[in-house]
Amino acid sequence: MKAVIIAGGKGTRLRPITSHIPKPLVNIINEPMLVHLIEILKKNGIEEIIITVGYLGQQIKENLGDGSKYDVKLNFFFEDRPLGTAGALNFLRDQLTETFLIISSDIIFDLDLKNMLKFHKEKHSIATLALTVAEIPVAFGIVVTEQDEKIVRFMEKPTWGEVFSDKINAGIYLLEPKVIDSIPKESKFDFSKDLFPLLLKNGENLYGYSISANYWLDIGTPEKYLQANQDILTKKVKITPKVEKKDNDVWIGEGTRVSESAKIWGPVLIGKNCVIDDGAVIDRLTVIGDNCFIGKNVHIKRSLILNDVSIRNNTFIEDNSIICSRVDIGEDTKIMNGCVIGEGTRIGSKSFIKERIKIWPDKVIKPGSRINLNVKFGTFLSQNLFGPFGITGIANIEITPEIATKIGAAIGTFYTERYKEKVKAIVGRDSRIISRLLKRALIAGLMSTGIQVYNLEIMPLPLITYATKIYDAHFGISIKVPYAEETSINIKVFDENEMDISNREKKKIEKIFFEENFNRVEPSQINDLIYVTRTHEQYVEEVKQIIDVELFKKGRPKIVLDCGDGSGSYLAPNLLTELGCEVISINAQLGMATPIKKFAPKMESLSVLMRSVKALNADLGIALNEDAGRVIFIDEKAQIIEGDITAALFAIYRLKEYGKGKIVIPVHTSNLVEQLILKNNGKVIRTKTGNRPLLEDIARNNAIFGAEPSGAFVFPDFHLSRDGIFSSVYLIQLMLKENKKISEMVADFPNFYMARKTINCPLEKRGKVMLSLIEEAYDHNFNTMDGIKIYFDYGWVLIRPSEKDDEFDIFSESRTQHEAVQIVNHWADEIKIIIHELETGI
Repeated sequence: MKAVIIAGGKGTRLRPITSHIPKPLVNIINEPMLVHLIEILKKNGIEEIIITVGYLGQQIKENLGDGSKYDVKLNFFFEDRPLGTAGALNFLRDQLTETFLIISSDIIFDLDLKNMLKFHKEKHSIATLALTVAEIPVAFGIVVTEQDEKIVRFMEKPTWGEVFSDKINAGIYLLEPKVIDSIPKESKFDFSKDLFPLLLKNGENLYGYSISANYWLDIGTPEKYLQANQDILTKKVKITPKVEKKDNDVWIGEGTRVSESAKIWGPVLIGKNCVIDDGAVIDRLTVIGDNCFIGKNVHIKRSLILNDVSIRNNTFIEDNSIICSRVDIGEDTKIMNGCVIGEGTRIGSKSFIKERIKIWPDKVIKPGSRINLNVKFGTFLSQNLFGPFGITGIANIEITPEIATKIGAAIGTFYTERYKEKVKAIVGRDSRIISRLLKRALIAGLMSTGIQVYNLEIMPLPLITYATKIYDAHFGISIKVPYAEETSINIKVFDENEMDISNREKKKIEKIFFEENFNRVEPSQINDLIYVTRTHEQYVEEVKQIIDVELFKKGRPKIVLDCGDGSGSYLAPNLLTELGCEVISINAQLGMATPIKKFAPKMESLSVLMRSVKALNADLGIALNEDAGRVIFIDEKAQIIEGDITAALFAIYRLKEYGKGKIVIPVHTSNLVEQLILKNNGKVIRTKTGNRPLLEDIARNNAIFGAEPSGAFVFPDFHLSRDGIFSSVYLIQLMLKENKKISEMVADFPNFYMARKTINCPLEKRGKVMLSLIEEAYDHNFNTMDGIKIYFDYGWVLIRPSEKDDEFDIFSESRTQHEAVQIVNHWADEIKIIIHELETGI
């Protein structure tokens, strides 16, 4: 008798175990599942086997060969398209000329098939189905039989209301060749759903053969897969591990070294060529594959470790976890109950994987990570929720609606624990549909913790922070798609002072998020969502109170405004028009699918704006970034005004207004800005790079102005936030007051020459590189406010770790552009030499 093994499925229910390997090749006690099935068939006298394959079928054929090593003959049928469980039989008609066996590849059983064949012949059955019983039959196809075991009814995966039998289809069939005539050619056709009901309808004799007294297991889930291994160890099924058995039901493969101080409590199976190091504890019902390294004091409990796995010292693997092949787990890591770690994943030391987490193959988990959500997409997961620019991730993949809700709940929990009063939050977004989707999810999380949410809908960043101030909110949140990153989403959180929340506050929110210690409130304590409609109007009115509106109406400046299709596309042109400007808007769409424009002070990014200024003979060109928080200006000659020049210009006129005052600028700003501030009776406060350090120093020093060369300008007497829209209004007013073009206003500024370069550096070597650079800087004047800034007679260089983990940013300023470039190149080469010495020891 021939057997046909159905092995064409994708093993979806077993993922991530089967993401890179076909389900029939998944190891059970260190042998592929399909090998066990072949050996069961061989014991029952079946030596000619056809295997139908689809998903990763070539792997199956290459692994099993022609079957000679199992003393059987194997033939393969490759499905070039899904044919269902029965569809392939039409192509095998010539090989199946007598009674044949059909068997599913994802079951383990203990059955004498000869008795089933005898029953089949005695009943003159066209199809005999092996039947077993299940406590929860709704996951299977159920079958009703008469007293003589003749089948009278089928139901494929019924609801509980449709359960009329506890007998289920076990996936083992004896069939006569005649049944193939009922299978339509080249179409998808299943045994349970299609063929058997059709045969029954046509009056054919179908019988059920009870195997309820025999062992049978459908390996459809990770839990059942684990159970199959453990049932073999406890001898519930007659399958024996193919390695030498030691005392106390412990099987240990050839070439494996077990430390004398290790403890192994059987039943346990350890494969070939493994190392079990000092103090390791391997608890009952654990299976370890071949070529595995188990480090010192590692504890593994009732889990399955597949081939080529390394588990470093002091790591705990809790009950019923599955560690797939080629996984590397760092020291002092905890993997809790029921986890599945996909093939090729690397988990950094001191990580914590919460119970029942699934991590898909080839992921890289940073040291110290706390994982409480499944990790499916991407190749990298940080241990931090917040990055240098807020919370950023791939939209609807790394940051899904589910994750956004948890983020909202974590933020809400932090603030409700801090303030005992009713907590108010401002939430705004850009015009992208993904931002709206994730904002709604995040708001749900906030509201679940009792937060009163004020919904601003589409709103530029300066107005979100402005609304936080005018509505006396405890915090605000901005959600946007970052420029030039159409697949990402960015979430920023601001405190009641309009500043990015502090690192300490971020850490507390991260702790709540990763530990899922959310403060859910009673339904009666959930507040209604408040839609805010007058923020634009209030902002405009306050701007009008600060500036000279009559000056605008008299001057009627011509402005070309590029909004970058960002969230300032509605407010900015309307405000300038209302003030009296003649506004020509470009890239001012608020469409949800409008492509993101790149924002940078470069010719290729601003070429359309520059051409428009020149062609229209405009007085000024303005380019806002996607959230209108930053701005670049183009003069009437269509030349880009560098951010340092704009910062110096604003600082000079703020000092003229106040008579004197403090100006805050980052450490990498040109010395030109500092010289002009000092010349105009101002005091310079240098600060670290970043939005919060800038705003903190403005507030701490009661400064009258702050700026970053990237186009972020802060006028604290209006509000404490970078604001590209107000900055534009202020510059236009300066031009009108002075009755000068912007090029004339900066014509007397000294020339300055700067250069910048980025160089890669492995994260683990950054600290040593910094120490080496400090040693080299001892012969010069230097400071370490933000990285290392070294001063020379002819200029300076700043070397600081980038916001990215594996880079240094190098800035320089000198007497000529050539010298500035030489400086950054020299120090980039120095860093390369230091890295080489650290890597080679030379």
